[in-house]
Amino acid sequence: MSETTRQRLVRVVRRREADLAEAALLCAAELPDHHDVDTTLLRIDALADGLRTTGFRPGEPAADVDALVGHLAGVHGFVGDHGTYHDPANSLLGEVLDRRRGLPITLTILYVAIGRRLGVPIFPVALPGHVVAGVGGGEQPVVFDPFHGGARLDEAEMTRRVEEATDGRLGFRRSMLRPSPAPNMIRRLLNNLTRDFTTADRPRDALWTVDLKLLLPNRLPDDHRVRGELLGRIGRFDEAATAYEAYLDAVTEDAPDREEIRRAAIRSRARLN
Repeated sequence: MSETTRQRLVRVVRRREADLAEAALLCAAELPDHHDVDTTLLRIDALADGLRTTGFRPGEPAADVDALVGHLAGVHGFVGDHGTYHDPANSLLGEVLDRRRGLPITLTILYVAIGRRLGVPIFPVALPGHVVAGVGGGEQPVVFDPFHGGARLDEAEMTRRVEEATDGRLGFRRSMLRPSPAPNMIRRLLNNLTRDFTTADRPRDALWTVDLKLLLPNRLPDDHRVRGELLGRIGRFDEAATAYEAYLDAVTEDAPDREEIRRAAIRSRARLN
């Protein structure tokens, strides 16, 4: 990814009405065979135009949801990938457009992108364990699940899902239906990629996902620790030590893993000799 592209990502996620599709495509621009961002955005524009040409106009939230689901799931076949859920392609929006399969978060990003281009008041809802979409304002928007073919979610179903995702530690609250801010959505998308590239033994790709998280306004000290681990796996020991030291600078003196990370930094420096 060029510095210009990275700066564009930072600008996009800081906008009040950020285009999540643009941000998601910019995240994947590190890959050598990535989809061109602006060309792919034109594909998303065309998907929205396809629904517009049927005479669609935004109206009641329930009708808007039916129209979006009928267009994207019904006509174009966008559904959740249950079989290869942790394939990194499911978190790459360009690949999702090609394969018409994706994760809850990427499918929700697509629905939000299409809906907003058509004037629908749609937004992402980051429930614990599963991102869904909401349409409409007020305390009770129409909530639906793009991953499961646009299934509507009433309060009882959302309660069940939240309790299941948190092993009963949390109960559903209506405050969970607030629109998820763009930095939170993009961080969640990058977290998926970090996990899936690491599991697939692709540490170089996992590394750029962490580099991008460190550019976000909601970066965390732990990003430095993970970056150090990945740099060590690919033999960049001096940079790994620097990343570990950045973690130590960012956490408090009573951080439980402080001594462990300090030793990891020393070991990384020693491997340069």
